[in-house]
Amino acid sequence: MHLATMLYNLHTHRPVLTPGVVEIESVYFGQEKKPLSPRLSVGLHPWHLHGVDWIQAEQWLREQAADPAIVAIGEAGLDKVVATPWDVQMTAFQLCFNVSEENNKPLILHCVRAFDELLALKKTWKPAQAWIFHGFEKNAETARRLLQAGCYLSFGAALFREKSRAAEALRQTPANRLFLETDAADFSIEKVYQRAAELRGETPEKLAAQIAENMAALFG
Repeated sequence: MHLATMLYNLHTHRPVLTPGVVEIESVYFGQEKKPLSPRLSVGLHPWHLHGVDWIQAEQWLREQAADPAIVAIGEAGLDKVVATPWDVQMTAFQLCFNVSEENNKPLILHCVRAFDELLALKKTWKPAQAWIFHGFEKNAETARRLLQAGCYLSFGAALFREKSRAAEALRQTPANRLFLETDAADFSIEKVYQRAAELRGETPEKLAAQIAENMAALFG
């Protein structure tokens, strides 16, 4: 698929630097691999917090967030499957939330079986910055709750699964709350646009134009 409109990949760990594609590469504290994309998000990922030095982590996050190349904070969030203790995850998430708010940059969220907790925190903390749930793969009811709370959803690999719950969630997501991504997958963002457009019953061109508007609204 070749589109005249610029394509946006909200969240990737494997940037390919393709002409006509804007990628936000996700970088976590302690990552050894040097980032390649000119646009980055930085965060304290719940999978990578073992033995974390909080002074170093906070210093790194705040220094990174001040860089214009950093367009978002995250991924950050809560995960009930990973072995990282809950209190450690909460400390990391609150730090990322604070940095997101202080730097006026959207927060890209990692969530595994913790939607209730994150929605409760959003209600309590009342963020001014957008919360974007990346890699959304849950059902339409979960999507409805997140959207009702003012969140955004980013879809990727789950759209290709047979009998995907995310397909109906995608169809019900308002166009102005929608993003697409590749995350750590080895397929192209073009394929994600093609699949998402097919599921929504619209042209890839229309979808690409809308997501370009969404990116401009949140990231400038």
